[in-house]
Amino acid sequence: MESLIAWFSDARFMPHGHCYLWLPELLWMNVISDALIAGAYLTIPVTLIYFIRRRRDLPFNWVFGAFGVFILACGSTHALEILTIWQPAYWLLGGVKVVTAIASVVTAVLLVKLVPAALRIPSQAELARVNAELQHANTELRQAQRELVASARRAGMAEIATNVLHNVGNVLNSVNVSASQVIRMLRESEVGGLKQAVQLMDQHGADMAAFMGDDPRGKQLPLFLGHLADALEAERTQMQDELARLSRSIDHIKDIVTTQQAYAGGGARLVEPVDIAELVEDVLRMNVATLTRHHVEIVRQFDAVPVVPLDKHRVLMILINLIGNAKQALSGITGRALQIRISVHVTEGQHVQIGVTDNGVGIAPENLTRIFVHGFTTRHGGHGFGLHSCALAAREMGGALQVHSGGAGQGATFTLELPLPAARPA
Repeated sequence: MESLIAWFSDARFMPHGHCYLWLPELLWMNVISDALIAGAYLTIPVTLIYFIRRRRDLPFNWVFGAFGVFILACGSTHALEILTIWQPAYWLLGGVKVVTAIASVVTAVLLVKLVPAALRIPSQAELARVNAELQHANTELRQAQRELVASARRAGMAEIATNVLHNVGNVLNSVNVSASQVIRMLRESEVGGLKQAVQLMDQHGADMAAFMGDDPRGKQLPLFLGHLADALEAERTQMQDELARLSRSIDHIKDIVTTQQAYAGGGARLVEPVDIAELVEDVLRMNVATLTRHHVEIVRQFDAVPVVPLDKHRVLMILINLIGNAKQALSGITGRALQIRISVHVTEGQHVQIGVTDNGVGIAPENLTRIFVHGFTTRHGGHGFGLHSCALAAREMGGALQVHSGGAGQGATFTLELPLPAARPA
C-alpha cells in the first residue's frame, strides 16, 4: 500500500507551482481555466445520462454512454492539472493521460475506417428528391381517380367508377402508411448531425492533425461519425423497404385502374400465370403495418397449388377486400387473441379455394343472404360496394364467392372458389 501511495505522490518531484514561481496571477489564471474546463467536462456526462434516461427508445443509447466516459477522462486531466500545482502527483496525471490518449487513437482509427461509409450516406438533396417523388406519385393517383370518375360518368358507368375508387382506396391505405413512414424517417433523420460534423472538419481543414489530436471536439468526432453512419445506414435500409412496398402498391393501383378501364370498354381480360400463395403474401405485405399495429396473428394453411392462369389483378382486388374486411371485423375485439387464418387448397372438383377466416364480430344469420347485395353494409361509414364487386368479379371468372358465419361474435369465413384450367367453363 505504501508503494502504491508513493507511486501516486512521488516526493522526488516538486509541485508545478514552482514552475510558475508561485506568481499568484499566473498560478490562478491556470487554476481557474482548468477548473472551468473540468467543470464543463464533468457536467456533460451528467447531461448525457439524463438524456439517456428520458429517451430510452433510442436504438443506440450506449453511444452517449461512451461519449460520457471519453469526456469524463478529458475533464479528469484538467482537474489533475490543478492538483499538481500543489501536489506532485505526476504519475497519476500521466496515467489518466494514457487512458485519454488511447481513446484519442481509437477515435482517429475509426475516422479513417468511417470515411467510405460516410461517403455512401444519402444527402439531404436525395432525401428531398424521394419525398418529392412520393408527393408527385400521390398527385398523379388523385388525378387518375378524378379522370376515371369523369370518364365513368360520361359513359354512364357510375357504378364501375364507385367500385374502382373503393378498390383503389383499399390499396391507398397501404400507400399512405408507407408514405407516412418515409416522411417520418425523413423528418427524424440523423443527416443534420453529419452536416454539423462536416462543418466542424471544414473549419479545421488547415490544422486537422492538431484538431484531431488536441481539441476535445476533434477527439470525439470519429466515434460520433461511426455511430452516425450506422444510424443512417439503418435509416436507408428501412427507407428502401418502405419504398419497395410503396412501389408494389402503386403498381397494384395502376393495374386496378387498367383492369376496370378494360371492363368499361369491353376489352379482353389479361390472364396470366399466377402463384396464388405469392399473391396472398403480396396482399399481406400491403396490410402488414396495420395488422402488426393491432397485433393480429396471421395463420397460413397453404396446400401445394400449381401455378394457375388467372386474371391476377381481379383476384388481387378480391383478396384485398376480404383481408381488409377481416381486419375491420377484428376492430374493438378484446379479451382474446386476434387472428386471421388464410387457407389455399384444391378441391376434388378441380377448383382452387382461398379462404379468409377471422375470429371477429361475426355476421348475423339474417345478413348472410344480403352480404353481397350492392349498397348493403353493417359497418358505420361503409358503402356496400366492396363485397358486391368481389362477388361479380368472381362470377365473371367462372368462380364464386361464399360466406359462412356462426353468428354474432363467432367470426366469419369468406371462400373464393376459382376453376382450374381443365374445369374452366367455355
